[in-house]
Amino acid sequence: MTDHIIAYEGRVSIALGVMQEAYATLYVPWLNRRIGIEGTLQRPPHSLEMVKEWIRNHDKERGKAEGFAILRRDAETDGGWRFVGHTGIHGIKWPNGTATTGSMIVDAESRGKGCGTEAKLLLLYHAFYILGLRKVHSRVKAWNAQSLGHLLKCGYQIVGRHKQEEFHEGEFVDEILLEVFRNEWEPVWQAYQTTGKLPRLTEEQRALIEKKLLKQ
Repeated sequence: MTDHIIAYEGRVSIALGVMQEAYATLYVPWLNRRIGIEGTLQRPPHSLEMVKEWIRNHDKERGKAEGFAILRRDAETDGGWRFVGHTGIHGIKWPNGTATTGSMIVDAESRGKGCGTEAKLLLLYHAFYILGLRKVHSRVKAWNAQSLGHLLKCGYQIVGRHKQEEFHEGEFVDEILLEVFRNEWEPVWQAYQTTGKLPRLTEEQRALIEKKLLKQ
């Protein structure tokens, strides 16, 4: 049994917790499968020791980068939670008050169920209310509709595009650039707190995703 250390507990099914070496044995198999890391900059192979060292370095990076385990409620698991991925804030810059976020839901059963959206809402709470950041950036490969959608649902706005920026499956693909200010995220957060429900894409946002993904 892993003694999960919860930092932020969400309203639906997700909590953010402290990354622990005990998660490494779960993480490594996912990191070495393309389906689990396809939309990220991760590349196999990853050894168990590499992942343990990465987790140990979290404390050393505090203030420059801060990461969390993504935990999902699971009544059948000891402790009532199970590790399903990682999310973090990277490249924190002062006095600019800016940073970049990234996430991976590596557990296949937890994809497409709003886990990434809720984890991002909690991470932005940490970014804006705890760290006092002013603006948060993110970027998505132009084929990755799911990641683009969950960022838009959390208040992010598309601000640009890098043409043929990332190498993917034998060819270079565009990268979509997004950012969110506290006042853009806050109404989404307040609605989530009030209703206990995750935000949903509007028809306008769905049309925007289709347009941006087709514009290669």
